[in-house]
Formats: sequence, structure tokens, C-alpha cells
Amino acid sequence: MSIKTLDVSNVRNVQSASLECSQYSNLIIGPNGSGKTSLLESMAVLSQGKSFRNSLKKSIIRDGQSSLTVSALLRAIDSDSMETRIGISKFGGGKTVAKVALEKVQRVSTLSSLLPVCVIEPNSMDIIEGGPSFRRQLMDWGVFHVEHGFIDHWRRFSHALKQRNALLKTGQKDSSNQLDYWNRILVPSAEYVTNVRQKYMMELEETLSRSLTHFFMDDGIRIVLRDGWTDAGGYSECLDKTITKDLRYGFTTIGPHKADLEICAGNHLAKDYLSRGQKKLAVYAIRLAQIEQLQRKSGRQVSLLLDDLPSELDTNNCEKVCKEIKRIGCQVFITSINNTDLNSMIIDTLDPNVFHVEHGTVSV
Repeated sequence: MSIKTLDVSNVRNVQSASLECSQYSNLIIGPNGSGKTSLLESMAVLSQGKSFRNSLKKSIIRDGQSSLTVSALLRAIDSDSMETRIGISKFGGGKTVAKVALEKVQRVSTLSSLLPVCVIEPNSMDIIEGGPSFRRQLMDWGVFHVEHGFIDHWRRFSHALKQRNALLKTGQKDSSNQLDYWNRILVPSAEYVTNVRQKYMMELEETLSRSLTHFFMDDGIRIVLRDGWTDAGGYSECLDKTITKDLRYGFTTIGPHKADLEICAGNHLAKDYLSRGQKKLAVYAIRLAQIEQLQRKSGRQVSLLLDDLPSELDTNNCEKVCKEIKRIGCQVFITSINNTDLNSMIIDTLDPNVFHVEHGTVSV
């Protein structure tokens, strides 16, 4: 589903805003600090329950207010008559209330399933330059949306892992019976998570190899999944072999929580070989391939939040990105400063709905 109308209340410097959105392309123009990114944050909060701007420690709730609310009317990709309203409110004390069709739901993941949102912003370079957690998040975003059992197995695994690590921290070998108990819960979910990750990444590689032709990247991009446990045996056997090491360190040293993606350009690690601009283009290629794959497998339309398109890219590469967005047919929200040449290219290529933002106020 895509966003038909968006209503935002008390998100950073946006006191109140309502947007009538295009099913495909939307351009948000304004000077730095005007509230453009706050609108993208609102959509991320609506889908995922949190902002993508993790570096900002300040609350996302507008100064002087006790809560924020974001709601949207969603439309099906092939029918304007099939519409669903979703909403989320977040309070200063940490409470979150999520709703679908005005009814409360227990988990934000229910909203995520209805409104798949993909974010590309300046810090997305961490996919290539950052630590393994950034690449696991990238991979698991895709797995969550195509494998319905993934989230339950991941929660089960995470809970058992936490309990196992608590036992390991005691360093007592006589806790083996309790370790065996948590291992029996840990192992099936760990193996499920690893299997669906492997399947997802194999399919993504195929989609990526095709989409790279649209970016004219001569070296190509390969992604290799490192599972987090390398022994040819099952996860249970691997845990038995590493128990002494785990007790010494006080945590579980192998498993899906240690997985990583090795992103390569040709025969080189992308982080060491590519220029800044090439890395950013590679990030776009990977994320747009994920969107294309999700839309093809699920029949759902993804909403892409694209903050600061020209960061690390020249106008020619920005145009490549816009053409690829148009080809895959996702819904996109692009923020841009008052850059006439870039905005003209976006408008000519994507024919978007255009919104202007000044001091947190939105106009068309």
C-alpha cells in the first residue's frame, strides 16, 4: 500500500501538516532546517515506530508538547477503493499507541507490514562503511517483509540469547542444565533465521545483478552472507564446541546475531575500493534492488524516503537514481533544498507532487 494522505502533529518543528500524496513521486522542497526531513521522519515513525536519525539525542516530539501523532490513509496499489487508515502516537514517557482502522494494535510491526518504508539518507553510507549491525538491519528489513515467520523466530531467538548470555556471565560450568534448556529454544530459531536469510540474499543477488545495468557500475557489486557460525555442522554442535570460549567471554560468540554481509566491488571490498560517490551509488543500487524484489514477491508498494539526494552524487548520477525509481514503480518522497537545476531534473524525470516547507509549515 502507499500513502494517500499524511497528517503530522508535533514532530520536531512541524506543529501540524497535511499532505495529499502522489501514489508514485513526491518532492519536498525547502531550506535547511525548514522541516523537510521531519516529514520523512514522521513517515518512518508511522511505519517503524522510530526515527532514522539516531544521532539526534533530542526527542522527536515538538518542544513544549507531551506527544506526537502521525496518521495516514493508505491505498492499495491497484485500487483506490481499498483504503486503510493507520496511526501512531508517541508520548514523552516512552509510551507508544499504534492503530489500524481506529483499533489499537499490540505491535508496531503490524504497521510495518501494511506500510513498508525504506529510508536512504546521508548516514546510509554505513551500510558499506559501518559495522555489521548496519548490514544485518538492511538484510533483515527485506527478510521481515517477505518471510512472515521471521519476526516470531527472531524474537524467540533474541529472548533465548539474552537468557543464555545471562547464564554465561556467571562463568559457572554447573549451569549446563539451564544452558541446555535455552539452547533447545535457541537452536531451531537460529537455524530458521539463517536459512531464510540465505534464501533472501540469493534472490537479492539476482535482482541486484540485473538492476546494476541501469547504474553502469563497471565492477559490479557482489554481496556475500557470513552466517555468524561457520562450522559445517548444525548450530547445536557449534554451540557445544564454543562453550568454553563462551564461558570465558561471558556471551554467545556465534550465531545469527554475529552475521555480516561482505559487500564487494569486483574482487575488492567495496569500503576499501570504491570512491565516496561510487559507494553512495552502490547503496542506492542495493536498496532499490531490495524494493524491486519486495514489490515483485509481495505485490505491495514500498514507500521510499530519500533524504538529501545529491549527497555524494553529481547531477548525472542523481538522474540515474530517479530513472531507476521510476522504473521500479515505488512511491518516493524526496527532500531537496532550493536547487533549481536538481529540482528541474527531478520534476522532468518523475513528475512529482511538489510541497514547499518553510519554518515547519507545508504548502503546495
